[in-house]
Amino acid sequence: MREDANGRVLLGLTQPPKRKPSPGNASSSRKKKKNHDRRPERSRYFEEPDPFRIQEDIIAINDSDTSDEGDIEEPEPVQRSWSPSAPLNDSSDEEDEGPAPVPALRPPPTISEEINTLSTFCPIRDQNTFTLAPDEFGSFGLGDGAAILLALSASDTICFLGAYKLSVLHGSITVCGTTLQSPSRVHHVFAPRSSPLPVIAVETESRAGPSKISTLPPRFQSLLATADALIVVQELQTNVSGLEVICRAFDRVFSPYRRNDEDAFDFGVPGVHMVSRRTKHSEPFCLPLSWSSALSSASAAEVDASEVYVVEGPKKTGKSTFARTLVNRLLARYQRVAYLECDLGQSEFTPGGMVALNIIESPLFGPPFTHPTLPIHAHYIGATTPKSSPSHYLSAIQSLVQSYRLDIQIPTDMGIEGDDDRTCDRIPLVVNTMGWTKGLGADLLQKIHDMVEPTQIFEFEAPIIDNAWPARAPAHHLLKPIPSLNLYSAVDTRSLSIMSYFHAVFPSAIGPGAFRQITATRWNTSLPLCARRPYEVDISVAVDRVILTGAGMEDVRPSEIQCVLNGALVGLVSCEPDTPLDGIPYIQGALPPSPEVSSCYGLALIRSLSPKVLHVLTPTPPASLHKTRVLVKGEMELPIWGLLDFRTDNDEVAGVEKGKVPFLQWGKREGLGAEKRRVRRNLMRRGQM
Repeated sequence: MREDANGRVLLGLTQPPKRKPSPGNASSSRKKKKNHDRRPERSRYFEEPDPFRIQEDIIAINDSDTSDEGDIEEPEPVQRSWSPSAPLNDSSDEEDEGPAPVPALRPPPTISEEINTLSTFCPIRDQNTFTLAPDEFGSFGLGDGAAILLALSASDTICFLGAYKLSVLHGSITVCGTTLQSPSRVHHVFAPRSSPLPVIAVETESRAGPSKISTLPPRFQSLLATADALIVVQELQTNVSGLEVICRAFDRVFSPYRRNDEDAFDFGVPGVHMVSRRTKHSEPFCLPLSWSSALSSASAAEVDASEVYVVEGPKKTGKSTFARTLVNRLLARYQRVAYLECDLGQSEFTPGGMVALNIIESPLFGPPFTHPTLPIHAHYIGATTPKSSPSHYLSAIQSLVQSYRLDIQIPTDMGIEGDDDRTCDRIPLVVNTMGWTKGLGADLLQKIHDMVEPTQIFEFEAPIIDNAWPARAPAHHLLKPIPSLNLYSAVDTRSLSIMSYFHAVFPSAIGPGAFRQITATRWNTSLPLCARRPYEVDISVAVDRVILTGAGMEDVRPSEIQCVLNGALVGLVSCEPDTPLDGIPYIQGALPPSPEVSSCYGLALIRSLSPKVLHVLTPTPPASLHKTRVLVKGEMELPIWGLLDFRTDNDEVAGVEKGKVPFLQWGKREGLGAEKRRVRRNLMRRGQM
């Protein structure tokens, strides 16, 4: 023992240890901390506390600070500088997971148990829930499949997960912001967990039409006096759930996440589950107040032959959901609605990479991958963003706008047959823009405004364009964004849409001159793409030109074209005939086909090719294939899910072995630069030694 200068007794060794610390390893962190506490020396300048950090009253000043006084500004994550292993963060890339152009939305606050309940309907068999017999299907005009009849009161709400048919027999209901009245047609509803679930509620303010009283069986006649609405929920046999096996990231997306997420009551309808409570895996569709007022103004507008509605705003704000709801509202007044898709990354009816003009006749209740549709006119860009070819992107949109004004805006054919009092001699236009709203994206958006001359603009967040408007000033609606589920990224949803397109079964195409909606009715998921029988195409007879578009495509030599097209995703384009060439008709550096003389009919996968024969997979109907004699290869590629064989998990079916899947290499890579780089982080500078 010994005493220090203050008289305190010190325990331990009276002499320092004989072993001296090495220069490279001075002491442990604990000893350093003790020695640091003993020394009365002044701390270094970088160890002193920052006086600005310890202050409590700090006012954060932003360029556009419109938040309330009580809100706390959260710091944005620091972006990593550019490196060869990470692409440059560009606001035009929809798949970027960095900060959005608008401030990140905070998660919704915790709500009470009453608001958290999605289904207030309490099913009681043979009182308000009835199983329909097969002989009763004919009286309701239903097809095959199990069905139930639900008697709803004014205070009842019910939410289903899955895919089902919905029809209203008595009263009126609201689904996804759309009112369905009796007598209504049979609607297909797709409610996966990847999108907000539709909640069925009774609409009391709307006056419904005459009920199907004469078609009701005698045992249901008494319900007309007690129930406010009678609906029929029936099994929907489209095999859309087969996409879960193909894209494993969406496994069981049409089923409850946990067993306790669904109600214990068995309705007897396969693929339909009632959701009682709101969870992070099952969010309902809630119509914001700003959306409701904007949609009401659009529905109350006078019928005009030049109605053009533009939906714009940053990404991840709900643009596509609002545009879909707007189309459903307009279908209550018009028999058909035109939809101009300008978003290359997150398209609504077609796979990404093309601008398309579609005709919609029935309401849409489901995410984009549940209603792939053949466009009336389309042009293939070949990328998920127009930053590499903005002029070609604008030319394609200009061509589609001219086609709408000349052929579709005031149609010459008759409307939909049947007793329908909706307008049939005018077709309004809904324009869905991309989420790139800064820099070049803002300039492209201004050009789109000049082309379409909108009558109403629905914009999310603050106004983007502050320049002069067109001669006819449009009505401007400012909308609040809705928080996204964030369950799946933009890349995942785009991959699912492409796989849904290639496995979709489209009905036979309608003859020329008839503008009708052609949407897939079912999906064939029995075989993967690597095991399906392709078309065998003679290149010298059926292909006039092969064109490569996108960044770096002009450097591909004619001798390398066969390697580029092997396993490529191409657009099937009709164009003016050209001078035939020997072998694969490819010219290096050729420009993309002009939108004025070309049109895209769909996408195709070149599964293999030789100098004379192509093996092609495409869901495009055969009636349109003879027009497509030009193949356009862009920057888009087939998702990894399209190359795999999902049958390997099934013991009863012998699929393609893992190591023999085409275009994929498993295991250790070979070649210079194929191995992962080893980074040494133990090197010290001279001053650190």
